[in-house]
Amino acid sequence: MKRLSTILMSLLLSSALLFSGCQSSNDDTDNTDNSTTKIQVTVVTDATWAPFEYVNEQTHAIEGFDIDLMKAIAEKANLEVTFQNVAWDALLAGMATGQYKVAISSITILPDRLEKWLFSDPYFNAGQMVCVQKNNTTILSHNDLTGKKVAAQTGTTGFIEAQKIEGATVKSYDEIGLAFQDLMNGQIDAVICDTPVAIDYVNANPDKIKKVGTAFTDEYYGISVAKGQTEILARINQGLAAVIADGTFDQLVAKWNLNP
Repeated sequence: MKRLSTILMSLLLSSALLFSGCQSSNDDTDNTDNSTTKIQVTVVTDATWAPFEYVNEQTHAIEGFDIDLMKAIAEKANLEVTFQNVAWDALLAGMATGQYKVAISSITILPDRLEKWLFSDPYFNAGQMVCVQKNNTTILSHNDLTGKKVAAQTGTTGFIEAQKIEGATVKSYDEIGLAFQDLMNGQIDAVICDTPVAIDYVNANPDKIKKVGTAFTDEYYGISVAKGQTEILARINQGLAAVIADGTFDQLVAKWNLNP
């Protein structure tokens, strides 16, 4: 299997062409064009999506793969970043209105989102995965969810995919952890979420839940940047390419157990 960083380098080469057609060059740009000037940026995240972003219960600090990645990018790109925990719906709305400049929060690059804000080059492929109770023997993949009670987090691609399942009763949750609690308690039949998140919950509860089948979508995360903030976007893309090229990205993938 190819190393994840090798795949991402190929994506970086092709994504500029792919997304340039979606991200208008007519957007107002910020006035900062001196790359030697450090830019201070507040980065918002919905810290409920371990292992990418979550709140450490002991230190109350926001941690995760996304947080480490953003810090590494900032170091390469001459950005000074601080993080703010914002609920998912408010994060999406704030990015669309320009209330927030930058968000990193396992955000899938989607056409409708590209109309509302800018995206960095893609940095992670996290297709949707199905999780069920450990003793479930009837659900073997997403194709077996017809007529079942299926849960996902509101506003996520998992929720979008759940709604496509014919005959399924879909229940939405503000936090994915609540969906997994109901799964373990037998209130629902399955949870649909991003593969790394599914693996994280299964690893934490191996006697109660399991993942079934394989990822049934291809979805790429990107860092969200408000329209007009083209200097920040350019720096983020340069920083991302640098951390992939120098091996930092692979180190973070290994640290957070995200190897495919």
